[in-house]
Amino acid sequence: MLTVPVLAQQGPVTFARLQDSMAVHPKPVVIKIYTDWCSYCRMQDMQIKRSPALQQLLSEDYYYVTLNAESRQPIVFNDTTYSFIPFGAQGIHALAAKLMQHHAAYPAWIVLDSSYRMKAFHSGMLKDKTLLALLRTIE
Repeated sequence: MLTVPVLAQQGPVTFARLQDSMAVHPKPVVIKIYTDWCSYCRMQDMQIKRSPALQQLLSEDYYYVTLNAESRQPIVFNDTTYSFIPFGAQGIHALAAKLMQHHAAYPAWIVLDSSYRMKAFHSGMLKDKTLLALLRTIE
């Protein structure tokens, strides 16, 4: 007989699944806000992929959600629907603007408690050990 370990969450969850997951098993939420053109965001992703400790913390102790700040798809979060806000040829998603409190710098890290109250905010790239320390102090 072969046993295979299964983690509670593999990779980020979507906002669509977050509400259902929170109803069954409430826990804090980590939201990484990024853009497709952000090279620091891609470097941050690589750091997470290379850190088993970060992967484990994000999968077991938090719901980890990613949000493209330039997404044009409506998102329902905490019973409110947020949409893209155009600014000429560009724009920002209303949920990203709200969570970043209008301080657009990428990546942005938002940590919410299980009641969606903000516990931490950081804009800009974090070294893997710094991100790990930040998340461990909030648990």
